[in-house]
Amino acid sequence: MPAYITAMGRFLPGEPVPNEEVEDYIGVIGRATSNLREQTLANAGIKTRYYAIDKNQQTRYSNTRMAAEAVRAAVARSEIQLDDIDLIAAGSTIPDLIAPGMASMVHGELGNAPCEIVSTHGVCNSGMMALKNAYLQINVGEKRNAIAVACENPTRSFKSIRNSDVRPVDEEGSLALEMAFLRYMLSDGAGAALVQDRPASAGVSLRIDWLTLTSYANTGDTCMYFGLPNNTSTKAWWDYDTPADALADGALSLRQNLALLPHLVKVGIDEYERLLAAGRFDPHTLRWLPAHYSSERMKQMVLREMARRGTPGPPVDVWYSNLPQVGNIGCASIYVILEEILSQGLVNPGDTMLCMVPESGRFSVSFMHLTAVTAGGEG
Repeated sequence: MPAYITAMGRFLPGEPVPNEEVEDYIGVIGRATSNLREQTLANAGIKTRYYAIDKNQQTRYSNTRMAAEAVRAAVARSEIQLDDIDLIAAGSTIPDLIAPGMASMVHGELGNAPCEIVSTHGVCNSGMMALKNAYLQINVGEKRNAIAVACENPTRSFKSIRNSDVRPVDEEGSLALEMAFLRYMLSDGAGAALVQDRPASAGVSLRIDWLTLTSYANTGDTCMYFGLPNNTSTKAWWDYDTPADALADGALSLRQNLALLPHLVKVGIDEYERLLAAGRFDPHTLRWLPAHYSSERMKQMVLREMARRGTPGPPVDVWYSNLPQVGNIGCASIYVILEEILSQGLVNPGDTMLCMVPESGRFSVSFMHLTAVTAGGEG
């Protein structure tokens, strides 16, 4: 049975925060940390982003609330009510709670009728894991109306008041590079997709032709992580005598090993080539390639490697990202990109799209092929 994305919603907290105001929200942690800001933002290409904290570093919106608001926005654009939802699949990198699961919290926040729930966990691909669960349940006829939602709230871990006890790497109290640059890279927000067994009666829906999730964790060390002091340690945050000890050792700081990022480019293109060789898509007929990437520099690395390999790809102007305007929202990014494409009317019946989400956690890659349709047919 076909599955269709019939409505999408997003929630971006507060007002857009320009680059020059970033440290008004997350604070300053040593001169060397601040010196990274301009270089990081120049590489990323981000101009504005959204924060779920205020300038006093107090939380204004939880992950749970942002996810629920994104779901409400999607349902408001649809032909169903909240109580018609059969499934909520929710993903996040760092949910509000260790337990219960993210989907349980979102369901409670929404207050809709009893339904099935699924919580997915990872890094950037946790949102695609949630969407695949919704897609498959519709596809096999288990559900008629499924919500997939992805949300991120990493800013809470970047606040200077929270990092004051983390052991510095120099006498000025600056953070290690693998922690420091992420303070300027990541943003908060949520996106949601309503997946149904039929297209919407009016407007354009997106038929999910296929969705792949492939782990390459066997090919390299952990790159992006939360819960270890470094990626070679066997001592997780649970293993410290106290939470304060774990915090001081940096085991409760989000980190990314920059030296391993070229490997993510490699496995991402490997997976693209695998699907291309299998005949899963035609790069020359794609209307858009909605892509989640952490920075414009990463995009250029991908394009250079594809050119070096001679890998057939769509024209550069087919790539679609809103990274400069909304920032890097991790697992919610692809949802917010697709919501923008739909809300701005950038697809017509018959158009195809290939969505790409690479994850640096311990390396995984997701691709999704979509076709724009109407209730009257393929267009």
